Amino acid sequence: MERRKLGLLGFAAIALAAISLAALQFTNVTYWSVNATLPPAMKYAGADTSITGRSDGSTNYNNNYIYVTYSYDSSGLNKTMISIVGFTGDVTNYTNALQVCNRYYNGPLTVYITYKGSVGGSATSDVSQFVVYNPNNPGQWVGFNYNSQTISGPIPLGQILYDQCMQLGVSVLVKPSAYSTNSANNLANGNTQLAIYEVDITFSTS
Repeated sequence: MERRKLGLLGFAAIALAAISLAALQFTNVTYWSVNATLPPAMKYAGADTSITGRSDGSTNYNNNYIYVTYSYDSSGLNKTMISIVGFTGDVTNYTNALQVCNRYYNGPLTVYITYKGSVGGSATSDVSQFVVYNPNNPGQWVGFNYNSQTISGPIPLGQILYDQCMQLGVSVLVKPSAYSTNSANNLANGNTQLAIYEVDITFSTS
């Protein structure tokens, strides 16, 4: 009988531990599309060299450098597409590319980001850096940088309270090879999707 009592107590302890560890988690899928164009500010030689100005002619989404669209696939999965423009040869950084918000949970939610890799694009080799990060702590990031370092995660970014939001930044580097004076071969036209990367954002109540 004493052994049976101890067994029941042990089971109760395990059950209690399981309850204390229980947590709700859900994941939102985001896709980040990298386009490219020439930098809006350039370094030019002096007037003696007779260098003239130029325009990249981009007409993508009213010339916005970053825009967000939403869709559902055939299975009903919610997908967020963040399209960003990187300037060839320059590290291009957006500190408020996306906001994740706690709208309906009456408590803190912990945010995690996970880099899943490339899922498309016409010239992924022209992108040498893609990093999604926490602007308040740039050391918290996923993706790959031009130093050949890759971090997949999941990386915890901290908690957001009810009715609060957290910013996500993104940094990209597009190789100068994406640009060509031949318009037929010029991928830095502001419209071509050089690469598409999946980053999953997970929210947890624990």
